[in-house]
Amino acid sequence: DRNNAGAVVEGNDLSLFYGNVSELTAITERRRFLPSELYSKMVQDCVVCCVDCLLVRYNPALRRKECLLVLRASEPVKGVWWLPGGRLLLKGETFFAAAVRKAKGETGLDAVRPVQVLGVWNTFFPTSHWDDDQSKGTQTVNPIVLVELEQPGADVVLDNTSEQFRWIPLDPDLAKANGEDRYVLQALYRLRAW
Repeated sequence: DRNNAGAVVEGNDLSLFYGNVSELTAITERRRFLPSELYSKMVQDCVVCCVDCLLVRYNPALRRKECLLVLRASEPVKGVWWLPGGRLLLKGETFFAAAVRKAKGETGLDAVRPVQVLGVWNTFFPTSHWDDDQSKGTQTVNPIVLVELEQPGADVVLDNTSEQFRWIPLDPDLAKANGEDRYVLQALYRLRAW
């Protein structure tokens, strides 16, 4: 039964608006970015929300669906094959809007369609990009959004948060046999269950 698989119904990004949607989702210049010192303090002392993308395409040459993994260039999880994504930084941004922004910003792919939230994970890391002598590590709450690539032949252009990319089949058992990270496996198992 798909209703018990844990994923959210397609099209629902878990946003609940108490008031005017346009006003609540307006991203003003004031809301855009935090000063580096303030953001560093938040990463060290607060739980941060990150939106990650299970970015899926159909590969006609191999006749299969695949998802994109990126090799992280910075902490947390530096050197790990991971899902593209990152901080929900903009007040007023929904999970779907953040997934579109992160797909474009981190991979250069802008013809994408967010489909559904596959689940939300609470992750704990021993390191962060903002570590200092006083504080190390970070905790993030991560909704994983299933995102479909609308132009399967589009070129991936990575930003500086990733070193490399690769496409893997959506089969979680194969991914597990190949040693993929458990976070990637969680997303693939959730997708298969749905």
